[in-house]
Order: sequence, then C-alpha cells, then structure tokens
Amino acid sequence: MDAGEVLRERWDLKPARLQVLTGGMNSAAWLAVGAAWWVVLKAVPADDSAFEPGLELAARLDDAGIRTGRPRRSKHGRYVEHVDGRQVAVLEFIDGVELTAADHAAIGDLLGRVHAAAAVDRGDTAEWLRLLLPFEECLDLEPWIRPAVEGAIADAVALGPLSWSWLHGDPAAEAFVRQPDGQVALIDWGSAMRGPILYDVASARMYNDEPVVPAYLRRRPDLTDEVERGLNTFLRVRYAVQAGYFAWRITNNLLTGISGPEDNHKGLADARRSFGH
Repeated sequence: MDAGEVLRERWDLKPARLQVLTGGMNSAAWLAVGAAWWVVLKAVPADDSAFEPGLELAARLDDAGIRTGRPRRSKHGRYVEHVDGRQVAVLEFIDGVELTAADHAAIGDLLGRVHAAAAVDRGDTAEWLRLLLPFEECLDLEPWIRPAVEGAIADAVALGPLSWSWLHGDPAAEAFVRQPDGQVALIDWGSAMRGPILYDVASARMYNDEPVVPAYLRRRPDLTDEVERGLNTFLRVRYAVQAGYFAWRITNNLLTGISGPEDNHKGLADARRSFGH
C-alpha cells in the first residue's frame, strides 16, 4: 500500500515525511508529517470487526476530555477507508513518553475515567465470552488449553450480573502516553469492545502488576465489591484469551509484530504458567 497516496487521495493530506512504525501485532502503521500536522496512518485486515468501533469510541472519549489519538474523517466523511483489501484510518499523533508499569497510579486512574465516561447497560456475560470462539479450533494445540479456557469461562458466568462499559481491551502501560503538558492519553483502540469492566481491570493487572487495582478503585470506589469478588476469576479469563490467541498464532504461523516464532511460544507459555501447568 502506498501510504502517501492514500493520505493524499483519501484525506487530502500531503505529507512531507513518512516513517514506518513498528510493533503492531495485527496492523501496519506509518507516521506522517506535514507543514502543521502529525498523524498516524493505520491499516488492519478487512475482517477486523473491532477497528471501526474502536475509532468511534476514541472520538467519543476525546469529546469527553480523554485524549485518545482521535481519528480524522476522510474527505468522504468516514473514519475508515478500504484500500487494497485493508481497512485504513488516520489518527492524530500523540506526542509524549510511554508509561511503564511503575506508573500504576496514572494507569489505574485513567482507566477508571474511561469506564465512567463509556458505561453501557450490562449484557450477557456468557454471550460476551463467545469472543473466544474465533480460537475454538486451536484450543487443542496443547492438552491443557481447552480445560483451562472452559473452566475460566464457567467461573466468569457463575459470577452473575456485572458492570459493563466500553473497554479499551488491551491496557498495557505502553498504550498510556504522558504528553509534554503532563496529561496522560490512552491510545491504540484496536481491541475496543463492550463488555464487563472486570476484563479491562484484569488486563491492566496482568500487564501492570497489583498496585494498578487500588489506583483504579480510588477513581471508581463504587466498584470495590465487584472487583474484589471477581478480579481473580477475570484474570483467568484474560489468560484464557491469551492462550487462545497465541495458540491461534502458532497454528497459523503468524509472525506479525514479533521477532520470531519463539515470541508466540513465550506468550502461550506465560498463559500456561498462570493456570499452574
């Protein structure tokens, strides 16, 4: 894909400089710089159903005062254009320094703000957990995977009704960026979805260690009982998702965003350890 041509033809942007960005597990991205603007051009597979909803969520949260790397509409008024069999979007570039797990206070607080701003009516947890089904055919890659995944799902359903929101879906520390003015932005909304808040909290706990949870609850004290009751269960759900995802990547020999096959096997091994195998 000719990134410069896409920017010119679809967004009326004429970049003076283009730079390939690395690190996306399921996407390709370029930094584009013009006379008075910096944007990121991002491309994902055509069947990525979370991409456009994530862009729409980023725009709504930006309207609510949470910096997100807001998507720009194309000259046709769309957040997403289809080019060469891929979905393509243009996002405002967020300048700053990526946080680390040591920045748990800022991570937990901002995630709590996101959930408060994007709350939705609760849905059916069992139906929501069908998100694991795309990996169904890969769960027998190793004998421990299917029982671990099915056990985590059953325990999550047994929790009963839960609080829901739009979720970031992948709140690792590097998705949080401290800007020069001190404000923290949350970017990379490609895994966004509606679902139980506990899934995002468990993901943040998995990536950023235990102190992120009290930081989150200082922003959302109303969820204290729910988090204390369900966090460990949703940690297992989160690792079940990781197990299914990396089993799928290994089965299909997908190497995007990593240095080699060993990284996929490490991801699966990390999930295995979490289940005590």
